[in-house]
Amino acid sequence: MMSFIADLASIVGFIIGLPALVIALIQLHRTKRAAEAAAAAAREAFQRVATVVAVASLEQICGRCRDVLQLIREGDYKGSARTAFELHEALAKFSNSKAAISIQGTDKWSELSGKVSELHRSLERGAAIRKANTKELITKVARIHTQICILSGIAGDKAGEINEHSETVP
Repeated sequence: MMSFIADLASIVGFIIGLPALVIALIQLHRTKRAAEAAAAAAREAFQRVATVVAVASLEQICGRCRDVLQLIREGDYKGSARTAFELHEALAKFSNSKAAISIQGTDKWSELSGKVSELHRSLERGAAIRKANTKELITKVARIHTQICILSGIAGDKAGEINEHSETVP
């Protein structure tokens, strides 16, 4: 009799346990898919934020260029040299970021950094002797500013492409 009850309990346990195991496995599969979808959404959100930060950083760098230009026009070579140094520093920091490399190859950033470094040296010389070729300096800054604006436009376009391909939340 005890053997019969034990066998019956085992069968009932199997009948109840098997569907529970199947349900648990199905739920585990659903949870895995949901986790993968969440990870993909997080990667996409990170990419969006990184692109927006890249655009904002480039806009700040463009603003620094405009500051250098204004200081040169005012004849403040010492201030413009200091601002050009800050521009070079900001550009160097940004150019090593993943966002910068995705916008343009590292060779373009190195070339631009070299131009800003050369501008800084010219401004330092001008500040030391209190005289500089303003027209030449303005031309250099304008060329640098144009390149940075082009890169900013590319970053903005990339941000637009990312937003075009993303799903909208109702």
